[in-house]
Amino acid sequence: MNRNTELNARLKDNVVRNPLYFSRSYGLFLVCFSDAVPSDIGSFSKFGSPCIWNDDYYPLDAAYEKYDSLQLYRYYAMWGAAILYLLGLVVFIICSIFGMVGCWRRSTKIVLTTALLMLFSVMFLAGSMACWHLVNYLERHVLDIPPFYKSWEPILKQGTRFSYGWSYVVSWVGIAFILLASTFMLLSYKKIKEEEERAFEAKHGAYMMPNYYDKSSAMMPYGYGTYGGYPTAYPAAYYGQYPVGTGYYGYMTYGR
Repeated sequence: MNRNTELNARLKDNVVRNPLYFSRSYGLFLVCFSDAVPSDIGSFSKFGSPCIWNDDYYPLDAAYEKYDSLQLYRYYAMWGAAILYLLGLVVFIICSIFGMVGCWRRSTKIVLTTALLMLFSVMFLAGSMACWHLVNYLERHVLDIPPFYKSWEPILKQGTRFSYGWSYVVSWVGIAFILLASTFMLLSYKKIKEEEERAFEAKHGAYMMPNYYDKSSAMMPYGYGTYGGYPTAYPAAYYGQYPVGTGYYGYMTYGR
């Protein structure tokens, strides 16, 4: 760049003040610099590294009014990634508390609630990562206006290398473990439910006496003469000892 006078004059101020010309790491809300820091940028120390807040979350009103549809997609996807990530963390903290209580009490309802909350946490966190990837795709492959990649100087593109940090890998590994934990909680719910059913059957099985009574031997043979007038094996006088010719149509009249 020093040999090209025109390029040197155009980029002299950028290599001192523009963050695009410095090694940096993008987080959810912060942009941190690994070695050198741009001049007059208002950085502060965060976890041992100089960082600045990502101003893209709060653009100026004049700049926001000039956003086209793609810039609006990027803006809302950025906020979507942040909100879904925070929601996922909150839901995960809640279901962690529920999970400890459910395992302590061996409550099927609490265990099932924990498993479902974990699934919601996975959906929120995975949605956050999807929004983050959408923002990254728009910045590097779609938007061709400053300060995005397609509008950079060729010399800046040649000297730039993109890579994913350890926090990106840890995020996906954490989401996978939460999904695995949700699966185990569902299996725990099933096993506790089966154990409770077996305990219930064992407790009440002693009160359920088996019926080994032979019903066939208790049936009256045909012709037994249970009612008068039907074929009988007994004398008719046996059935004639009670009056049947009353005016009450044969109803019992005890206590008259």
